[in-house]
Amino acid sequence: MAFHNDPPSCYVCGSTSCSRIHDAIRYGLSPRPFRCDKCGFVFIHPRMSPEEEREFYDNKYRSNYEDQKPEDLWKESLPEARKRVARFQNLFTKDTHILEIGCASGFFLYEVRPHVKTVTGVELTKEYVQYATSKGLDIRESLKEIPAESCDLIFMFHVLEHILDPIEFLKEVKEKLLPGGKVIIEVPNVDDILVSTYKINKHLDFYWEIAHNYYFSKETLGKILEKAGYRYEMYPLQRYDLSNHMYWMLTGKPGGQGFFNTIFPQSLLDEYEKTLKEKFLCDTVYAIATK
Repeated sequence: MAFHNDPPSCYVCGSTSCSRIHDAIRYGLSPRPFRCDKCGFVFIHPRMSPEEEREFYDNKYRSNYEDQKPEDLWKESLPEARKRVARFQNLFTKDTHILEIGCASGFFLYEVRPHVKTVTGVELTKEYVQYATSKGLDIRESLKEIPAESCDLIFMFHVLEHILDPIEFLKEVKEKLLPGGKVIIEVPNVDDILVSTYKINKHLDFYWEIAHNYYFSKETLGKILEKAGYRYEMYPLQRYDLSNHMYWMLTGKPGGQGFFNTIFPQSLLDEYEKTLKEKFLCDTVYAIATK
């Protein structure tokens, strides 16, 4: 895979005053994470060209990064899908038309389908399209197949960070919304306490990766949405627990979710999560953005 040697510049404000913030990324690849000194936007540089990106997602992404069969991902992801349905249930009714971009094997659409009028998905990975279709879901392979002004709600869970030109992409997404429609965007939070405060080197070597072109905070995700012409509200979300964080500190490895929870009282876990969310040091942020 070839990478380009142009000087780093900020996608949001165009500044060429950008500082490298770590000296490695996952799998030992050559790009590095940078932060714009002017607006704080964080990105990987150099990024893949559109051609390299297509080749990467067609041939490498699912095998290198996920390595999961569609049915295994389905089973593993159903509990999170149910949490998402519960989190956003106040946004939809039996008359709601939902689209999910980057729907993988269709677990969220499957869980939300009984509560709304229609569900449609967009997914690039052909094996996932086939599996989701086998579950009776309507899955398209391109956003261009979705008619204009046909959706009340559009969901994107951990998709926007993969997009080369998120502002233009969000403008295209907006065209698919009915008047007053909303897009719900969930992304990793670059102000995650593991990244911004604890700064565990082995975690950072794992955290930064070529599949993510950009790393958003609540502020920089807001700037992207404003430039794309949306009104929005921002929310914190913590997906990983105190055990996970302690496990990273002790071992330098992932896989610690719930590891110490026979020792920690639930009140401690709840207070830790609450504090991270209040300070937006949580691992995830999501926006509800209105057309």
